[in-house]
Amino acid sequence: MIRKALIFSLVMAPVAAFAAEADHYTLGDYEIADITQELNDYSNYALGQVLERLNQDGGCSAPADQKPAHDPFMNDDFDNEPPAKTPEEKLYAELRTVFANHGKSRMINDILDGRLARTVIPLKESVYGEWSVGNGFLLGRSGAAKSPLALSPLIKINGHVIGVDKLEHMFGMGYAYFKRHHIKGMKMRRVLKLGVIAEKTYLGGNFLATGVFTYADLSANFNGMRFWNHMLQKDDDVLGKEHNYGPYVTCDAGQWKKANTIDFSRYVDRTYQENYNCSKFATQKGVEKFKESLGRLEAKHGKTRGGFACPADPGLLEEAAAKYRVPVNGGTTIDHWIVNRDGNEKVSYFNEF
Repeated sequence: MIRKALIFSLVMAPVAAFAAEADHYTLGDYEIADITQELNDYSNYALGQVLERLNQDGGCSAPADQKPAHDPFMNDDFDNEPPAKTPEEKLYAELRTVFANHGKSRMINDILDGRLARTVIPLKESVYGEWSVGNGFLLGRSGAAKSPLALSPLIKINGHVIGVDKLEHMFGMGYAYFKRHHIKGMKMRRVLKLGVIAEKTYLGGNFLATGVFTYADLSANFNGMRFWNHMLQKDDDVLGKEHNYGPYVTCDAGQWKKANTIDFSRYVDRTYQENYNCSKFATQKGVEKFKESLGRLEAKHGKTRGGFACPADPGLLEEAAAKYRVPVNGGTTIDHWIVNRDGNEKVSYFNEF
């Protein structure tokens, strides 16, 4: 069933929709600005604005006969959902004007436009500078270097350097994970499998997209599900009650109220970093080309920088992965689905997991 879904997705999916990659090697971590406080301040202020608008429009009160909008069980088109009907649906719809993919998210657009600090590495100066269409079309095509979205800008959160695309994964695919598991009741293992299928197809991991299968994206997807669950915190965190950071919003006397403070350092960890949580590649030529880029950087910087292998430090990766060793149905643990300890190799489309 999974194999059929993967083949169907390869044929039908809009491969250019969300795929972007990040370069964790060309610059040292010290060259990237830490924007944790700015991002938290922005998020909490924007959340207050959203609640104020909703309260002016009726708050969290609803007529007794109001029914949820119909939404197909397997819907992945989270940027084109049915019109919101219930107060909760309206809440999520308004929140996704702030927390969503580029184009729809004020926050992401402000980061990409430089209104919050970010670091841009030109594609041709990056580890993907020699990429060809045979390695991954979206990064190797002639116009890729002119696209501001082919190679994601870098930011630092809680000391961890990540691509801005990881926030988009949190807000976008994380929302899809959240709907599947917490709203529709899909088993966690199935949710994680469907995320893998998306990553192997239209989100990057085949040669028609970027050619890069990014485990760090899978971690961001999963943690985005946690972020969205914490918004109203109707369920305990899947990692355990000790990770319950919500609710960020409550309903009190018919009005939405801000109850707790959003802090992205609770979600972003080393598993978001592609030089620790290693990516795999659609083709063997892509693997070789990527490792050649790392070899050139190592020859250029030597011991003054270090960290030109992946994982850069296996011990630190294991420390970050420890909290994800939580069982899911089917006999695996969450880290099995979102953490790669094997280095930069060719992805196996049907046997990877």
